[in-house]
Amino acid sequence: MGWFWGDKNDTVQKLDPGLRDYLEQEKPDKYVPGPNVKPSTPSTPAQSPEPSDPSKPKVPAASLYPDGRYADLWKTYKPPMELDEQSGVRGASRVIEKYKERGDTVQRAAMENCALEHEALTYCFKTGNWRKQIEARLTMCSAENGTFSRCFMTQTKFLQALGYAASFEYDADKEERIQMHADKLYHQMLDYEKRVEEAKAAGTEPPPLASLFNPEKPSKTPEVGLEIPGGEAIPEELKPSKPLQKLTPHERELEIRAHYAQREQHKLYAQEAAPFMKTHDDARQKRQEKAVSWFGETIGKWLS
Repeated sequence: MGWFWGDKNDTVQKLDPGLRDYLEQEKPDKYVPGPNVKPSTPSTPAQSPEPSDPSKPKVPAASLYPDGRYADLWKTYKPPMELDEQSGVRGASRVIEKYKERGDTVQRAAMENCALEHEALTYCFKTGNWRKQIEARLTMCSAENGTFSRCFMTQTKFLQALGYAASFEYDADKEERIQMHADKLYHQMLDYEKRVEEAKAAGTEPPPLASLFNPEKPSKTPEVGLEIPGGEAIPEELKPSKPLQKLTPHERELEIRAHYAQREQHKLYAQEAAPFMKTHDDARQKRQEKAVSWFGETIGKWLS
C-alpha cells in the first residue's frame, strides 16, 4: 500500500542524514529464536527432554534458570543448611533443644520408676468408705504423698547421676539399662534404711555402710563429720537440694554424684556448641575492628 504523499523510501531518503542514522540505530532488532527454543507445534506430540549438554554450565537446583543463565552468579551459592553447618548454628540449636528435652525425659523416666508409689497415692484419694475419703482429704494422704515425692525426686537424681539421656545420640537399649539400674539403686537404698531401722529397734549394730555406686570402696567420714559412702569428697561448689546434715549417707553420695554428672553434661554442651561460639566471636571481632576504624577505639568497642 503506497503512502499518500509518495513512496516511503523516497521519504526516508529525504530525512536529515543524522536523523536517519539515529532512527536506524533505534530500530528494534529482528527476533531470532535461540538455539534451545523451538517453535511450538500444536500438532506435534510432546517429546522427552534431551540429555543435558556437559559443555553447558551447571547451576544448583535452587536456580530458577536451569538452562545455565547466570551460572557465574551461582558459583558461590551455598544452601542455607550448608551455611548453618559451617557456622555452627545447627550445633547451637541442637544443644538448646537437648537441654530443654533432657529435663522432661529424665522426669518421665522417674515417673515410670515410681509408678507403684503414684498408684498408691491415687488409690488413697479415690477408694475407701466416706470416712476414709474424708480422712484422706484432711491429711492429703501425707504418707503416700511423702513416699511418692521422695521416690520421684530421688529417682530423678539417680538418673542424672548415671547419665540418663545425656548423649546427643539416642540409644534405646542403653537408656533402658540406665533407667533400670537407677530403680535398682533406689530400692537398694530403701532396703539399707529399713535394715538400719530394724537394727535400732532390736538394739543391735546397724549393717555396714557401703557405696551404692562403688560397693568395694570403703566409706570415710570427712572433717565436717558427715559420713559419705565410698569416700566421696564434698565439692566446694556443691549446692545440694537440702543441707547435707539433713540427708542420709546414701543421699549425700547421690547429691555429689549428680553434681559431678551435671558438670560433665555442661562440658558436653559446651563442646557441641563450640563451633557456633567461635564463629560468633570471630564475627564480633570483625565488627569491632571495622567500628574502631570508623569511630575510634572507645566508641567502636561500645557499638560492637
